[in-house]
Amino acid sequence: GGGHGVAGRALGGDVVIDLSALRAVTVDPVARTAVVQGGATWGEVDQATQAHGLAVPGGRVTHTGVAGLTLGGGEGWLSAEHGLSCDNLLAVDLVTADGRVLRVDDDSEPELMWALRGGGGNFGVVTSFTFRLHPVGPIVFGGLIGFRPEDADAVLEAAERVEATAVFLCAPPAPFVPDDVVGQPIVAVAPTWFGDPAEGPAWVAPLRSAAEPLFDAVGPLPYVALQAMLDDGAVPGMRNRWGAGYVEKLTPGLVATLREAGLAAPSPFSQIIVTPVPEAVRRLPALPGCFPGRTSGWLVHPAGVWPDAADDAANTAWVSRLMAAVKSTGTYLNVEEPDDDRVRWAMGEGRYRRLQEVKRIWDPDDVFRHCAHIRPRK
Repeated sequence: GGGHGVAGRALGGDVVIDLSALRAVTVDPVARTAVVQGGATWGEVDQATQAHGLAVPGGRVTHTGVAGLTLGGGEGWLSAEHGLSCDNLLAVDLVTADGRVLRVDDDSEPELMWALRGGGGNFGVVTSFTFRLHPVGPIVFGGLIGFRPEDADAVLEAAERVEATAVFLCAPPAPFVPDDVVGQPIVAVAPTWFGDPAEGPAWVAPLRSAAEPLFDAVGPLPYVALQAMLDDGAVPGMRNRWGAGYVEKLTPGLVATLREAGLAAPSPFSQIIVTPVPEAVRRLPALPGCFPGRTSGWLVHPAGVWPDAADDAANTAWVSRLMAAVKSTGTYLNVEEPDDDRVRWAMGEGRYRRLQEVKRIWDPDDVFRHCAHIRPRK
């Protein structure tokens, strides 16, 4: 279970609540819903829901916890079709700061439910989530295509057309990466298509023709394999510094900045993830929530990752320099290390004040404060 982020809030001297024994996933294939306990991972959710040809938008790494990702928004491959994880959250079971156990939905506590869809872990301990499911797979169309960094302008323009995430990184030692490309700086793009797999090649054609690829590992594959595609890159035990910023457009100047930063990364494990905000997220969701990141065109997310504490200064400076150059209009709190003022800025004043009132009602003593923190209204 737990949160979602790299700020190390679970490592202080405060109480950590471990939900990892609560991992059950119960699927109702007729109602197309799933009840997911608070300690489950997205890999466990995918396995259970795909047994019925169903899925909910979730994380891109299977060992990511459901709880933290969902409460902070929840962006993944399926978001291009069905929005965020929190957009598909129907109800929760919640333990409040004063020990009450509540069933929360839009009918019983509409303001609290609104706050739980994007407001993070500020309001209680969620012991189960009820999600709306969608028909998906079992075979979908997707994968990774790698390009040279000098082709980034054309590649990112094509990625926007197909709503595909791009990543500046060092090419991993994967079976589909040629030996002479492994370890070299590249731009990899991950197109996904959830319709008829036979229509996938036509969907990805603009990307394949944008530049000469270094490798092309895109094709039909099981949805659960797509969800696990990036697992090997999520190396445990590493040191991390992340940043995030929304921008309206990837201007030529910004693309040049991203390319140069990718080439200058002090660690071969670091990445710059560039994700278009898809139309399914930009439009107002059917279920009301407080998630703020719906009006921009792209999310730029540098992830500094390195093994040795001696390299802390170089790697944290790399992330800080890039974030200063991005000049963002907002941030995605799930992949940030925000202080209270940055949370307020990210939410916007009106949304933040509304969240403060919800916090005042449900956690007036600020018990749940080691998160993307909302101060209770006094």
